[in-house]
Amino acid sequence: MVARELYAQAFFGGTVSEQTQERVRKQLAKNIPAFQRLARFAPYAAGEAFTLADAAAFATLPTVAQATKAVLGEDLIAAAGIDWKAYLKLLAQRPSVQRINADRKGDMDAAANR
Repeated sequence: MVARELYAQAFFGGTVSEQTQERVRKQLAKNIPAFQRLARFAPYAAGEAFTLADAAAFATLPTVAQATKAVLGEDLIAAAGIDWKAYLKLLAQRPSVQRINADRKGDMDAAANR
């Protein structure tokens, strides 16, 4: 939720104040380690089985990583030692995730051609 405050600048051409950027950075410095204490990545977010935690992580980790890199100049997810790209590769082996990725690509292509 905290990283959403960066989305206007990261993804939609808006701007985020320096104060907001600093507040978000400080809050994520607390939230990401808390997430790491809960996550297992063994190999899935909550352990050996794919669960709703993976659906949430699939949507959230890359978005937060991209937003923090774009606005704060650093991928705070990777900086915390979470290899989210490798995790997404693992998830991409699942047919359901393959369908999501294909649908996303199709939607992005259609939007680009409008």
